[in-house]
Amino acid sequence: MRKVTVSASTVEEALEIAKKQHNLLDGEFEYKIVDKGFKGFFGLFARNAVVEITFKSNYYERKLREFFQTIFAKFGQVEINISSSGKKFTVKLNGENLKEWAVKNKEVVPAIQHLATILINRVSDTKLCVEVDVGDLKEKRQKNLHEIVEQAISKVKNGAKKIVLEPMSAKERRMVHELVKRYKHLKSYSIGVEPYRRVVIEYYQEEKN
Repeated sequence: MRKVTVSASTVEEALEIAKKQHNLLDGEFEYKIVDKGFKGFFGLFARNAVVEITFKSNYYERKLREFFQTIFAKFGQVEINISSSGKKFTVKLNGENLKEWAVKNKEVVPAIQHLATILINRVSDTKLCVEVDVGDLKEKRQKNLHEIVEQAISKVKNGAKKIVLEPMSAKERRMVHELVKRYKHLKSYSIGVEPYRRVVIEYYQEEKN
């Protein structure tokens, strides 16, 4: 999340400045008074009030909702459900024909997820994570991922020098690496840049001493 410090003549004025500067709505932040300020005597010894503003998770949820509403504006009515747990935000999308579109354009959803992650991390001091699911595709994807990896491993074991898998999220790539670790003479590594980063499964022969 993010913390910012704002100073002004009064605490109330500092809060209003923070809301305008960072597009914060009431209820989307907490604040701590660092210094109440002092009006001074006839202008002498005066000092500004200082407040520390902490952005709450619902601020990031609103930003994500606005982002996805813009992205899917032409899809008609799309249900957007956003939840958060710690530093992780989960976005679930449902709508007519949306699942079919996601299946046909399977590389687009990870790309949108990557953009959403960049968006909220621009206004956060700590690294935040965004996961996007269209319908129940993510659950089905995880089930199919094991089959995809097992097929790739089988091809490598049967003579293919290496297999390059389709673009995957960081979470999916970690899952692939864990599966490959179970096999001798096989290794995996990632290539490319987000959101099109891929896993390579490759055969290797241990060097003899």
